Amino acid sequence: MFKKLAAGIGFGILLAVNPIAIGENNSSNYRSNLLDKSSKEAIDLSKISIGDIKLGMKEKDIIKKLGKPKSRTTKYDDVCYTSYITTWKYNGLEIEGLSTSNNASKSEVHQISASSSRYPTENGVKVGDRINTAQKAYSTLLSTIDSEKNLVYPNDAYGGLLFSTNKHRRIREIRLVEASC
Repeated sequence: MFKKLAAGIGFGILLAVNPIAIGENNSSNYRSNLLDKSSKEAIDLSKISIGDIKLGMKEKDIIKKLGKPKSRTTKYDDVCYTSYITTWKYNGLEIEGLSTSNNASKSEVHQISASSSRYPTENGVKVGDRINTAQKAYSTLLSTIDSEKNLVYPNDAYGGLLFSTNKHRRIREIRLVEASC
């Protein structure tokens, strides 16, 4: 009986401290209230990088760091961002930038996706690492587990840092998103 009682109390504490982890409430007001109760801080995306690429960088900065991309495309998105989206593709890395013009050099990075271990985060976490490596590296930040069992460090703009895992709990993709629509 004591084991059942202890399990119930533990689950109740989990709900009280972090209902986001089980999908109870994802509103931005709730996230703000949760931060007030937690010793962990919200993610500051300006401090995060993947493969030395940060959000807000321009094309010249990307090429300076990584060289010429394997491909570059620009298209207009009238559904979500109502902007031009430039995509720079490297082996195992995809970078997207937004701009009000179709001039790729004016685009600013708004999303980075790495599927190769060649592109670690600023804390050294890379594709192929165990998920607990990411949890340790970002232990001071508020995190959640989404419905697909990805480790997410969200911001209030529905973006953030996301670690997708495979069935062996190894990181298969790292994504950094400024905001989503």
